[in-house]
Amino acid sequence: MSTIDRKRNSMHRKRQAMPKDKDRGGKCWCCRRLLAFLFSHIGLGFLVFAYSLVGAFIFRHFEEPYEKGKAVEVLSIRNTTVHNLWTETLKFNVLYKANWTLMASKEIEKFQQNLIQAVKEGYDGKQIATSNHNQWSLSGSWMYSLTVITTIEILVLCEAMDAVVVDMGVK
Repeated sequence: MSTIDRKRNSMHRKRQAMPKDKDRGGKCWCCRRLLAFLFSHIGLGFLVFAYSLVGAFIFRHFEEPYEKGKAVEVLSIRNTTVHNLWTETLKFNVLYKANWTLMASKEIEKFQQNLIQAVKEGYDGKQIATSNHNQWSLSGSWMYSLTVITTIEILVLCEAMDAVVVDMGVK
């Protein structure tokens, strides 16, 4: 037997000794490899990125229609106020400053109360007709999602630190 034949036989025996992918456990082996990747630094970074991106789409999906609805509602309130002021102005045959000012003050006060309520409910002062930019763009939603993730992490760390300080008897 030549040396080349011996090397071939040796390599052939090594190949036979190594199990094939199918012999390594099939699906369980693939699952173990996937879990090992996901819990590596790169995998965890990818999971955080994907989690925050999914959160951005969810925030955008739920919040964008509400923001647009609030802007339309405030526009309607403003148009109603202007219409009411004009109607009351037409009612007066002669425009007396005291009468008109009293009526206008009441109407403007009602508008202010409605506007304050809309701001408390999330209106940010932007109008739909004049602005193509809304708060819940994809980038704004993604930043909000990252803010929520980091805020939760900080709160968890603070609670853990409080528990350590209490255990040490410092408080």
